[in-house]
Amino acid sequence: MKVQRTDPTPNPDALKFVLDGQLVTAGSRSFRDRLLCEDPVAKSLFEIEEVVSIFFVSNVATVTKDPFADWSMVAPRIVQALEAHEAPVGAAPARVSAPSSPVLQEGDFQTDTGFFERSYEEKMAFVNSIFDEAVRPGLASDGGGLLLVEIVEKTVRIEYQGACGSCPSSTSGTLFFIENILRSRVHPELIVELI
Repeated sequence: MKVQRTDPTPNPDALKFVLDGQLVTAGSRSFRDRLLCEDPVAKSLFEIEEVVSIFFVSNVATVTKDPFADWSMVAPRIVQALEAHEAPVGAAPARVSAPSSPVLQEGDFQTDTGFFERSYEEKMAFVNSIFDEAVRPGLASDGGGLLLVEIVEKTVRIEYQGACGSCPSSTSGTLFFIENILRSRVHPELIVELI
C-alpha cells in the first residue's frame, strides 16, 4: 500500500495516514497494547518505539505518538512501515479524490500557489471539497456540521451547525484542526474564522 497523504488531527500527537488500499473492509480496529497486538500492520507500527496507539478505519491509519517525540523523525518511519504491507486479500482499492500532499512537517507544504488568483466560485468549491472529504464526515459522526460562509482575502469564514455549535472543543481544537487542514492542502496563509 502507498500513503497518499498525511492529515493533521485535533490532537497534535496524532496524524492520519491515508492509504491507497483498505486496512479494514468494515468497521474499525483500535490497538493500544503492543505486546498483545496480532495485526501485522499494527505490529510493524508498534516496532516504532514512539508509537503509543493505532486506529484503523477503511483506508486510514491514525497513529498517536509519544508527546515528547518529533513528527519529523517519526512520520517517515510510519510511512515506511505502512508501505511495506499489501492491502488485505479481497480488499477493494481505496478511492482518494483530493490532491495528495507529503508527510506534514513544519514549513513543508504542497499547496495551490495560485489559490488567491482563482475566482470566488472556484475558491469556494475547492474549500468545500476539502471540507467534504476531511472535515464534515468527522463532524457528522459527532452530530454536527459545517457551513462555509465566505472567503474574504485570506480568511475562510465558517459556521458550525448542529451539535458542533455548542461544543466547547469546536472553538479550540476543532477550529485548529480545520485551519491546519486548509493550510496543508490549500494554502499555508489561510486563516479560519468562526462566525
